[in-house]
Amino acid sequence: MKTSDLRYRAKLAWTNLKRGIERAYTSRESVHSKITPFAGSSPPFGKRETIDFICGTLPDRNIKILDVGPGRGVYNTLLKQAGYHHIDAVEKYRPYIEKFNLPAIYDTVFNEDIVKFRYDHYDLIIFGDVLEHLKVKDARRVIRYAQAHSRLVVVAVPYRDYQIGQQLDGSGDHRQYDLTRDLFLERYEGFDVLIDNEKTGVFHSQNPARAAFAVIAGND
Repeated sequence: MKTSDLRYRAKLAWTNLKRGIERAYTSRESVHSKITPFAGSSPPFGKRETIDFICGTLPDRNIKILDVGPGRGVYNTLLKQAGYHHIDAVEKYRPYIEKFNLPAIYDTVFNEDIVKFRYDHYDLIIFGDVLEHLKVKDARRVIRYAQAHSRLVVVAVPYRDYQIGQQLDGSGDHRQYDLTRDLFLERYEGFDVLIDNEKTGVFHSQNPARAAFAVIAGND
């Protein structure tokens, strides 16, 4: 294990110890005050290419979309600018739902842990800077479920990013801080690279069986 990885794990363990104490004395107002101007956002790299790819792959603007870990709702804004209408969200961290008023911009907002969340079908599922927060075992299960229940899955992740989040529940910490292009493709089957650079990777996985089913259903 690299020295940088060991340092990160030690820092994370110390942070979690302090969080346990802080949670007992932290009010709702204090939690909201910890949400910085940059919280719930991510770098713009790849987002325009992602939206263009979605428009080319799923041109029907009436499809059902699930935005996982929406933060401030950046993908919601971009998708609606492109003409898409039906967008739900899953957000584990309730203060984000309240602070960013997510129910006002999404059709439905589920305050759920994506690891335990179950749904029937979405045409498109977006994981924008989400998988790195999950343990590998949990993330694989989440991705396999998404691939089986959607036509298109899009995932954006940071590469080699040692982040300890501000959230007292630890949901903002990076558990897959070791991700690279090759490691992502090794861990998550059925994906291709959409676009990446040295800091960020965007990947996509299409389900031909689901796409064919959608076409048949649309012709009924």
